[in-house]
Amino acid sequence: MKTLFVIVVFFCCLLPAAAAQSPSSAHAEELPRGQIIERLAARDDPSQSYALYLPSHYSTNRAWPILYCFDPLGRGSVPVERFREAAEKYGWIVVGSNNSRNGPLAPSVAAARAVWADTRARLSIDDRRLYAAGFSGGARHAVRVNQLCQNCLAGVIACGAGFPPDIDPSASSRFALFGMAGADDFNFPELKLLDERLARLGFPHRLEVFDGGHSWAPAHVCTKAVEWMELQAMRAGRRTRDEKLIGELWDKMLAKAVDDEAAGRVYDAWVAYRSLAEDFEGLRDVAGEAGRAARLGESKEVRRALDEEGAQIRRQQNLFDRIRALHESRSGAEEPAVVLMEFRRAVAALGKAAGAGGDTGERRVARRTLRQLFAHYYESAANLRDRGVESGRVVSHLEVAAEIIPDNPQVLFELASAYAVNREKKKALTTLRKSVESGFTDADAVAGNESLAPLRDEAAFKEIVERLREKP
Repeated sequence: MKTLFVIVVFFCCLLPAAAAQSPSSAHAEELPRGQIIERLAARDDPSQSYALYLPSHYSTNRAWPILYCFDPLGRGSVPVERFREAAEKYGWIVVGSNNSRNGPLAPSVAAARAVWADTRARLSIDDRRLYAAGFSGGARHAVRVNQLCQNCLAGVIACGAGFPPDIDPSASSRFALFGMAGADDFNFPELKLLDERLARLGFPHRLEVFDGGHSWAPAHVCTKAVEWMELQAMRAGRRTRDEKLIGELWDKMLAKAVDDEAAGRVYDAWVAYRSLAEDFEGLRDVAGEAGRAARLGESKEVRRALDEEGAQIRRQQNLFDRIRALHESRSGAEEPAVVLMEFRRAVAALGKAAGAGGDTGERRVARRTLRQLFAHYYESAANLRDRGVESGRVVSHLEVAAEIIPDNPQVLFELASAYAVNREKKKALTTLRKSVESGFTDADAVAGNESLAPLRDEAAFKEIVERLREKP
């Protein structure tokens, strides 16, 4: 806790000077408009960089909303591309750190600090409209940024994850939260339960579910998030009320609610009417829509859907706990090979259910659980490696991840590296070759990886590197 306190104080020292800067005093610099700059190095620390999108009509004559994005793999341009269309339409600056990523906290805090300082020096930013967005661990970091800058954010767009474990949602937090989750995302239960908790706290919130798994939401969902933040800004007095925009967004959402109800999608209609009532309160008369949502909420279709949703969440957690317990019981079992066989059978059954046709609850639970198991073992291996835990345990966790998703080139590459550290050369070379066959293409990562140093004199290793360098 002491380390975190120091980090918080260090980050917040930056904010008063930034807030005092007027838009007209922002550094005049000609940066491309209407296109993504994939790498812009921070002036004070060139090792830190970020992707940037400026609207085509950007100028320093006014202050602009800004969205700071955090990807768990440091891919700054990925979220910037997702938000690009909305940024152009609604006049937002979007930046994505190329350094912030899952792992130890300090480097991600340093990345946020660097991108914060550099954008404030270069761009004309509206201090009342600072936003953060993130995916997975990046979503947790986006929430943390609000704590680090002492509630400076107007909103957070959290995709695939919610609050960090050490930060609790609180009614005293002043930012609005737009959650996004794929229907097959293993973190869907977390986002769903968070949405319910925020409702009880009276926290401005919205949850949008899209078709997909654990990934950044598609561009049209990211646009919905920006539109929702525009409404929240008008409700909170952070931007001028725009009757034309209010009307356009109202008509679009109302048309969806009406269409869903007419098509018999009662649950979807209930969600849409409830969103209208909550999102436009104070901007439009929402009494009719609130009443419609209340009536639909009492219907057997909505009650059944909510019951099934809750049951799916419980089934996922039970399956995850049971299968993980199987794997962890191997070390103390009288016949570990038998336990391993049971574990593999359980994973195979999940895989079969996950690949079944149709959008059924069983398939959804299987997909979520399978991905949750994969994430657990893959991330556990990374944590063990970062802590310097002996390589055998790292190998064990990566083996499970590779068994769940057999053809993931990055996982296979990391497993090959772990085998090499563990002096299992034959397994390391076989797995490295499989990684390349599955799509791993970075010759420099193979040749320069210190974990693979025990293999460098092997002819098979040299052949793999040579083959990678020959690829176009």
